[in-house]
Amino acid sequence: MSLEKSAAIPMTAAGFEALKAELAELSGRRPALVAEVAAARSQGDLSENFAYHDARQNLGMLDGRIQTVENTLKRAQVVEEPGGTGVARIGSTVVVRDDFGESSYVMVGPTEGNMARSLLSVASPLGRALVDRRAGDTVTFKTPDGERKATLVSIT
Repeated sequence: MSLEKSAAIPMTAAGFEALKAELAELSGRRPALVAEVAAARSQGDLSENFAYHDARQNLGMLDGRIQTVENTLKRAQVVEEPGGTGVARIGSTVVVRDDFGESSYVMVGPTEGNMARSLLSVASPLGRALVDRRAGDTVTFKTPDGERKATLVSIT
């Protein structure tokens, strides 16, 4: 799944709402960082003013994240939950069995993946292999340690 600059980004409704909340939180933090930059600037010589350079770096990182979130929201295409189609898609909860046992994941858009929270991106090797598969199917996918197999146990 290629992500071109103008291409729509599929995501769940929950992922879209989480991004909107993150944007609000980031935007709320921005005025304090702008004030921090201004206060540090007023301390004199900027060439050796580490507080100024640190504040500018923090503001730049915040502005970069704001821009990334805004661009993602502009291109977001909220995908309807699959609702019992029996096929693995964005929004499906899947149970997968592999050499390490069974794991349950919610399949999400390419920008939402977070394995620590059991959110499986459809752009990940396993996610890509599972899209459009049915319970009982066995898939093969590539990992840094080589090819692995997994069986799709159930889809809800």
